[in-house]
Amino acid sequence: LSLGGTYHQQYRLSTSKDEFDGPLIAVGVVDILPHCLSSVYAFYDPDLSSKLELGKYTALREIEWVRRSRLLTARYYYLGYYIHSCQKMIYKAEYKPSELLCPVNYKWVGFEDGKKKLEANSPIRHCCALSEGNNKEDANGFKVEGLVLDIGGDPNENNMIRVGQLNSNGRELIDPIVNEFANEVGFDLCNRFVLKLS
Repeated sequence: LSLGGTYHQQYRLSTSKDEFDGPLIAVGVVDILPHCLSSVYAFYDPDLSSKLELGKYTALREIEWVRRSRLLTARYYYLGYYIHSCQKMIYKAEYKPSELLCPVNYKWVGFEDGKKKLEANSPIRHCCALSEGNNKEDANGFKVEGLVLDIGGDPNENNMIRVGQLNSNGRELIDPIVNEFANEVGFDLCNRFVLKLS
């Protein structure tokens, strides 16, 4: 059975016992993927959405679809992006158990563990690792000396230097900043950044 693709699920009020032939009250757009049902978005009758929680209803029906699916591999319900500071996305945390995908290490972590990391007092928490690195070699493979810095100055000149090119006074100032940055974003990702100093 191959059902993959994008579908529109229609939600109608029932006007009779056996038929859902009444007015359209909501539409859910979903992607059926090999291992999950991905909820893309939903829209609702504006008159009813203020009285009924149609978003929650459509989510529960989509979860029911995953549970009843004949696709034995479709075991997950994916609610899409989650932005912790966005009030309109808070509802996504209400479905349990739930997980967040770490944007740095690409590992799934329990929502409560990820939430603690997101709420930690970090100046760059929007790109922090929610999980530990793939292994401890990440830290061992990271060389502070190789990190590229943009030191500012004349925009017509090359202002890029590596940390290893700094004198001891510069290293004493920069190393703690670079190490904090690397611990926040992950060592692998840190190797791909140019850190701008201003």
